[in-house]
Amino acid sequence: MQKIALDTITEAVINHGDRGKSHPRLYEIYTSLVKHLHDFVREVKLTESELQQGRNFLNQASHHTQKIPTGEIHLLTDLLGISELVELLHNVYRGTESNLEGPLYVSNAPERQMGDRLGLDPEGDTFFLSGRVLDLNGQPIANVLVDVWQPNSKGLYDLQDPSQSQGNFRGRFKTNESGQYRFETVVPLGYKVPSSGPSGELLRLLGRHPWRAAHIHFKIIGLTH
Repeated sequence: MQKIALDTITEAVINHGDRGKSHPRLYEIYTSLVKHLHDFVREVKLTESELQQGRNFLNQASHHTQKIPTGEIHLLTDLLGISELVELLHNVYRGTESNLEGPLYVSNAPERQMGDRLGLDPEGDTFFLSGRVLDLNGQPIANVLVDVWQPNSKGLYDLQDPSQSQGNFRGRFKTNESGQYRFETVVPLGYKVPSSGPSGELLRLLGRHPWRAAHIHFKIIGLTH
């Protein structure tokens, strides 16, 4: 049995298994992750108490809450810049620059008709939004699903706000022959990322603000028939 020491533990962990014969890509990612994590521990000389703080942080981040129904792991990868880095890494392969999906996306949003209202908010200021989906040659693409979601005029998504019905301010619109979509909605409010949990505490300790500018999300699903 191999003796475990400071200079052997990393390779011992990496090589404990079939070395990628079963799942080569997983082994590639796992190997690099272990090496970087071990180098990080050595570089900062991580203490046992700091390791436990890290464990507690990740345990708290995985808890589901009303503000973040899926937990804060997705939020955490956004705050650390990992999500954006992945987008930037693969934007070169896309015709249009993409942005972060965020932790509050819900698949299978209601399908709505051209010109429909996206959600109900009596206190919101109404505005109308339209656009076109074009290919790389500037030609319109018909029958594309444009998935849209946003917060209401108070900066809250339906998942965070019991007063909103499920699917409020969410919808999928099919483009017409001109590649156009249009709908009615309200002006969304900028909001803070949930800051009462561990991610918010991390931002506070680092002197970072939790605000996001007002925005509406769009996601192109693909061709439909």
